Amino acid sequence: MKPYKKQHIIKHALEHYIKRPGASDEDLNQEKKVLEEVKADIQQMKEQYNIK
Repeated sequence: MKPYKKQHIIKHALEHYIKRPGASDEDLNQEKKVLEEVKADIQQMKEQYNIK
């Protein structure tokens, strides 16, 4: 599996996971930071590999 595809799977999993009930604010803040990093990685890969 290509790294780009893996990052998309991680992104979707985090987006779903963040919506879970009972998560603490601290957990959500950390997870949102990771999600933003993953989104940035995806954007960088798009530019690097000329993906539309």
